[in-house]
Amino acid sequence: MVVSNIDLTTNLPIMKPLTFLESSVKDFTLNINNDYRYLKTGYYVSLHAEVLGNPVIPPSENILDVYRTPLLLLKASKVGIPTIPHIVTDSVKQIISQFAFPVVVFAVNPFSYDGCRIAKNRSALYRAIKSLSMNYKFDVCVQPLKGTMLSFKSIFGKCNLEEDVKKISAKVYELFKIPICKLHVQRIENGVYLCGLQPLKREEISPQDLRIISKEVSRISNTGDHLIV
Repeated sequence: MVVSNIDLTTNLPIMKPLTFLESSVKDFTLNINNDYRYLKTGYYVSLHAEVLGNPVIPPSENILDVYRTPLLLLKASKVGIPTIPHIVTDSVKQIISQFAFPVVVFAVNPFSYDGCRIAKNRSALYRAIKSLSMNYKFDVCVQPLKGTMLSFKSIFGKCNLEEDVKKISAKVYELFKIPICKLHVQRIENGVYLCGLQPLKREEISPQDLRIISKEVSRISNTGDHLIV
C-alpha cells in the first residue's frame, strides 16, 4: 500500500495521508512524504501504520532519530558512515573553546524546517544559536566547517553527485529508510562526511524527481523489497 502526499506518476493505487489516517487497512505501508518531521502528517502516517501492525517505510523511530542531528550522527558512525566531530550545547563560550570559526550549527529541536546555519564569527554564532534553539529552549549541534558543505536531494538513497557522495546517500537510506530528504555533507580533502538531514520543500521536488520516486515506488511494490526492511 502506498500512502503519498505527492502526485506520483505510477499506475499503483495511491492513498492520501488523511484518508489513510482514518482507515484501518492492514498491509505493508510505503509512506511517501516530503516532510516526516515529528508531529507532521508524514510522521503520523508511519505511526498509524505501526499501530495497525503494518510494516512501514520509514519507521517512526527512524523519523525521530534522523531529524535530531546528534542521534543521526551517532547511529551513522556506528555503521561506518563517516561523520564530523560535534558538540551539543547552547553555550557560545563552549563552542569557541572547542572549535575555530567557521562552524556549522544544526537545530536539535524537531520542529525546525531549515535548521542549519554557517557561522563565521561570534556575532553570527549568537544569531544562529538564538534562532535554531528557539530562543534557547533547546540545545544546538555544532560542527567545525573544515571543508566544503554540500546540500543535495536524496531520493531512496540516490543522488546525482560524485561516487563518494552517492555512497553516503545510499548508506543513510539503507540505515534509516527515509525515502525523500535533503542531506548535508562536508567534503574535506579526499573524504566526504555526513553532517545532517532535513526535509525537502514540496517545490524542491522536480518533475525528474517525481519520475525517480514513482519508479522506485513501483519497484519496491513489485519486488517485495519491503520484506527485508
